[in-house]
Amino acid sequence: MKEKSKRRVIVSWSGGKDSCLALYRLQQQHEVVCLLSMVSKKDGRSHTHGIRLPILTLQAKALGLPLVLVDSAGTYEQSFQHALVETKEKYGADAVAFGSLYEEEDRHWNESISYKAGLKALFPLWTSKEESSRLLEEFILLGFRSVICRASQDYFDKTWVGRMLGWRFFYDMEQTGKAVMGELGEYHSFVLDGPNFSKKLDITKAETVLNQGLWSLDIQDCQLVAKAGAVQNGL
Repeated sequence: MKEKSKRRVIVSWSGGKDSCLALYRLQQQHEVVCLLSMVSKKDGRSHTHGIRLPILTLQAKALGLPLVLVDSAGTYEQSFQHALVETKEKYGADAVAFGSLYEEEDRHWNESISYKAGLKALFPLWTSKEESSRLLEEFILLGFRSVICRASQDYFDKTWVGRMLGWRFFYDMEQTGKAVMGELGEYHSFVLDGPNFSKKLDITKAETVLNQGLWSLDIQDCQLVAKAGAVQNGL
């Protein structure tokens, strides 16, 4: 069966570099209907990156896309699958995209849950471990601006958190001997600006904390700022 050339896509969303680069690639070919994030409503934060929900919502506003927040309390898989089915029906989606890079187990889990929800699983960043550093090069060259919001205490000290993800970071990661994309959770990022942002996020209040073995940038407040030369659309 011939693959559909254009799909209506839900993007599994963390707010980090992987999901943001995946979104950018998808927008060149498909129609992205919404972002979907697994969160803890009890803690008021995103599940993977620990971003406060008002900050995550502000990021989606800068991207001009609806954000669906799904509470991960209870059974994570059931909550995710149920949310995919509801979101598919609401937005008329036929596919869901993930920022997975090269971990086969991660891909198989995502494919399974997508199939159960009646959606095609897309992996716009899928590559090999050996080639994955090219994704970070692409991310930087496209002009995305991202801050390191989490770093594992097993590999990094607190000075890594709050750094901007640019060429200096790329070089320093290479020196650690770890994969520069941090696919195994060595670090996480939060994107502040990029070519698909109508406005950029400016962090106005944050502090670094250590929580369960993770150095975390607790972003407490942000504001949307107009981009030089941008034509605003009411955001």
